[in-house]
Amino acid sequence: MSAEDIVCIIRYLVKGVAPERDHQQALQSELHDLLPNAQAVTILPVVDGFSVEIEMSDLRPFSRTSFEPYLADHVLPEAVASRCNSRGEVQLQLLKAHYA
Repeated sequence: MSAEDIVCIIRYLVKGVAPERDHQQALQSELHDLLPNAQAVTILPVVDGFSVEIEMSDLRPFSRTSFEPYLADHVLPEAVASRCNSRGEVQLQLLKAHYA
C-alpha cells in the first residue's frame, strides 16, 4: 500500500505510564491487533509516557468524526491499561489528526 492509500494519521501523547521498551512493544502489538486496518503504528518513548502515531488505510465502519473519539475513548485506554504500567493518572492528549 502506498502513501496515497493512507486516509488518516492520528498522533496522541500518552502520559502517566512507564516508558519501558517491553511495554512499548506490547502496546504496539496490542494496537495492531485492535486496529487491523492500521498501516503503521509508531510508538516512541517520551518523559512519563509514549507518543503514539497511527496511520489508517480504512476507517470503516467509522466516519471521520466518529473514529478519533472511538480511539480516545475505547481503543487507546484499553490498550494502555492492559499493556503499560501506570504512574498515577493516565492522560491522553490528541496532538495531530490528519485526514486525506
